[in-house]
Amino acid sequence: MKNMYSERVTAMKFPSLYAIAELAKGYRDVIFLNVGSPDIRTPEHIINATKRALDEGYTRYTNLEGIRELRDAIARKYNEKYGLDLNHKNVLITVGVTQGIFASIMSYLRPGEKVLVPDPWYPGYLRSTILAGGEVVTVRQIEEKNYNLDLDELNEKIDNKTKILILINPNNPTGAVYDYKTLKGIAEIVSDNKIILVSDEIYEEFTYVGKFHSILEFPEILDKVVLINGFSKAYAMTGFRIGYAISTEESIKQLAKVTLATGLCPVSISQYAALAAIEGPREPIREIIKIFDRRRREIVAGLSKIRGINFVIPKGAFYIFPNISFYGIESIDLVKYLVKEARVVAAPGYPFFGPSGKGHIRIAYTVDIEQIKEACRRIKEALEKLIECENQSKNSKYKTESN
Repeated sequence: MKNMYSERVTAMKFPSLYAIAELAKGYRDVIFLNVGSPDIRTPEHIINATKRALDEGYTRYTNLEGIRELRDAIARKYNEKYGLDLNHKNVLITVGVTQGIFASIMSYLRPGEKVLVPDPWYPGYLRSTILAGGEVVTVRQIEEKNYNLDLDELNEKIDNKTKILILINPNNPTGAVYDYKTLKGIAEIVSDNKIILVSDEIYEEFTYVGKFHSILEFPEILDKVVLINGFSKAYAMTGFRIGYAISTEESIKQLAKVTLATGLCPVSISQYAALAAIEGPREPIREIIKIFDRRRREIVAGLSKIRGINFVIPKGAFYIFPNISFYGIESIDLVKYLVKEARVVAAPGYPFFGPSGKGHIRIAYTVDIEQIKEACRRIKEALEKLIECENQSKNSKYKTESN
């Protein structure tokens, strides 16, 4: 029966981050830092809007592009923020950011064409590319330069088969935030080549250092851009599965064909919840960002005390990507060790986050401050034990050779 499945599906060999949690099965008092899902309760005005939508009978199919009110509100947000002239026809509501990414890749990519993906990467982009019959080409994000994208390498890797460049800013898994100069350089490269830029800005609100810059700040390439965003992270709405795409009217028409085939339309009540989110008060969002910034500072302080751990201080999102090559073991083995010895679950850098994920782990600071402190304490204790065991092993080997 194995040969019955399509090669597009069997070629996908990327494990789930949720599956990593299975490593902790049977252990008690485990701290899970492997998945990027905010632990904070969805703001009350959004919950109330969801209940109201149910009470008022908004439980049927909507337009395949999404309800007009939400599309208008999203267009208005970007017009006010960036001085654009968008309308509802430039907006497509999607079942989470994932469907928006998939629709973008399926709409533009022909089999055999290439998709440029920053490395370290977010694995969801690879799944969509493989299903579309495309080829993934990596572009380095330079660790020694705060994970800035290597623009020279980006330029060099574009050829006549390159169709799409995908960005995620702020970045998952590194926590880097592209500055204006970097984005301008990217915009110039896109402008000079026949490629489409898909910009995932789901972590837009989670910018702790400096100012967030959107790719929509570069009007000269707007006809070559699909911006992807959503409500999962900043509004603590991961389970609502609601996102959106912004692009030209023609592009939105093509993307809508894919979302029609893969979901018919977004969930009705989730759309009304999203409308309440985008039109509601900003204070709950500001509070969520403050909470995560405190957590960011705590994880940085805690990991800084651990011998052998090196990292770039994250400026955005809610991840930190420590370099653990000092310990001389594969990232998946270190993750297994931390589960066993520290009862802490992190995500292995490789294969989850690409070739540059080797020698790294990703930690999501999506738990409360006390759990972060405790996790750092346990990790420190476990890694000190690992160093001690390694030293004892070397000493024992030295004595044996001396004798």
